[in-house]
Order: sequence, then structure tokens, then C-alpha cells
Amino acid sequence: MAAYPQYMSTLSIDEFFTAIKNGAWHSIDELSDQLDLQTSKLTKLSNLLSKHGIIKYEEKNHRIKIEPSWKLLLQEEEPTEPKTTLASFIIPPKTSIDVQSTHISNIGNIELEVSLRIDSKIKEVAIKT
Repeated sequence: MAAYPQYMSTLSIDEFFTAIKNGAWHSIDELSDQLDLQTSKLTKLSNLLSKHGIIKYEEKNHRIKIEPSWKLLLQEEEPTEPKTTLASFIIPPKTSIDVQSTHISNIGNIELEVSLRIDSKIKEVAIKT
């Protein structure tokens, strides 16, 4: 098992890639401050990652950015909102139904029109007589 380079001792690789994952150019000096890492160590890391094609390193301008092909691997999936289900139904008099483990009874003598809005759980119940 290869040892981590000495300049990685205080920097999480996740922190580094999180800081540059937007694909924009980042100044080594600004990243150094942001990541609390010596500029010389960040420069060494940048040279190494550039040699392996993971980032672009402009030594002249002292800035880096992630290679577009690697950026795709770092994108986080957007959390998806649960889909909302709407339902309306009629409950006859003296009848019960179960919806998502919720028992709904019509104990009256007239039919009830019930409308539900459901995400992952029942969120809203409207009853019309």
C-alpha cells in the first residue's frame, strides 16, 4: 500500500475536490487559505494531479481547475422530491377504507367525498358532505 504524499497529511481529498468541483479556475493562493494548506504543498499537489490529467494547472497564472471529464464524477445528485399523489373518492355511509395504513370511516348516514394529497405520507385530507 502506497503512503500518502506528505502534503496530504492535513488535507482531506474530499475537501480539495469539493473546493474545485464547480469547474471554474481557482487561484492557488485563495485555495491555500480556504483549505488551510501551505501554498507550496498545494502547488505540489496540483503538479501531481495535473500530471495525471485530473486537473489543469496553469503554473504561470498560479491557478487550477478540474478537468471536465473528472468534474462529471464529482457532481452530486439532486435530492428528488417525493411525487405528490392526489386522490378523490366517495365513501358510502357506514363504510370504512384504509389508505397508507390510515383508517378512514364514514359513520354517518350520507356519502362522503374524500380528497387526499399524499407525498410519502398523507399530508392533507379534505372531506365534503
